[in-house]
Amino acid sequence: MRRHYFGAIAMSSILLVAACGNSDSGSAGGDGKKLVYFMAPNTTPTRYIQQDGPAFEKALKALDPNIEVKQVNAGGDSNQQLAQANAAIAAGAKALVVVAADPNTSAGLLQAAEQAKVPVIGYENPPIKGTMFAQVIFDPEKVGAQQATYFAEQVAAGKLGAKPVKIARQYGNKGDVYTTQMLAGQNSVLDPLVQSGDIQVVCEDYIKDWAPDNATKAAEQCLTKTQNGVGAFFGFYDGITAGIIAALKSKNLKTPVYGGQNPELTGLQYMLTGDQQDDVLKAFSVEAEGAAKITLAAVNGQQPPADLVKDTIDNGAMQVPTAKLESTLIHLEDGKDPGDAVQKAVDLGIFTWAEICTGPAADTATCKTKNK
Repeated sequence: MRRHYFGAIAMSSILLVAACGNSDSGSAGGDGKKLVYFMAPNTTPTRYIQQDGPAFEKALKALDPNIEVKQVNAGGDSNQQLAQANAAIAAGAKALVVVAADPNTSAGLLQAAEQAKVPVIGYENPPIKGTMFAQVIFDPEKVGAQQATYFAEQVAAGKLGAKPVKIARQYGNKGDVYTTQMLAGQNSVLDPLVQSGDIQVVCEDYIKDWAPDNATKAAEQCLTKTQNGVGAFFGFYDGITAGIIAALKSKNLKTPVYGGQNPELTGLQYMLTGDQQDDVLKAFSVEAEGAAKITLAAVNGQQPPADLVKDTIDNGAMQVPTAKLESTLIHLEDGKDPGDAVQKAVDLGIFTWAEICTGPAADTATCKTKNK
């Protein structure tokens, strides 16, 4: 984006945000409190609105009750997120915690914050190509490798039939940092299988905005192209696998679906029904607490906490100090019952059994036992 665009956005940002009914309209933190913004990208994945944002606010207020947190949602629009950032800066924000609506067009947000000397903390799918204080992520390359390793084990064990196993792959939003690095992790395991002829990729698609409905459309197109000749679908996250499963159900197909992560209720529910084979769990509260510690350091003019921020990632403009968190893979072979795997998500505090045992999972044998 060109420089003259920032000026126009800066002048109109508060009006834009107020008109859209966002929670950041108004003045700076009340009663002299320091103001911090948690900036969600969209309503998909749901985690940022329902879990990460509230958990971040709770954690930061526990560290410093004199900090006020405001949460905003860009609705998947990078221009809207830039407007929200400028409004936050105008309101006196001391730090911005940002999950990028579109990392490819996020440089303007980082430039605006840098000019205003407001530190930016990247969260999970961070902005790129600009100055940042630090970022916190569940290592996407490791997540991709975890997914692919389990899938490769299923191929090797003959669970997916004769080789080559024909697979359809669906990735995240093209150009996202998380997509690029997750794909590198997956490919580190899957490329040798392609080269050896153990698997054949018959379809591959980037799913715009990681949106389930876009995943459904891509899966439908793939099934038409291959005349339903897909041995397995391999996705990127629970919203995408849910979209794939919807396409399969519409055709009464039982094709196995792999590649869950960033757990949503649908992913865990579909594991209980047997429609999804695996999931990579992330303790959202742990990431939120890490971001809170980093944000507190930024607000207080300190360096990122060394016990947490131990790595760096090149974002196209700098080596960003990065906290990489550990993730856990679960799959349907964990224990004698699908509930044995899903219990790990409950133990991490991601969802409760009462939440999971709704919708498609309500009538499963596991939920009938858990709801007694």
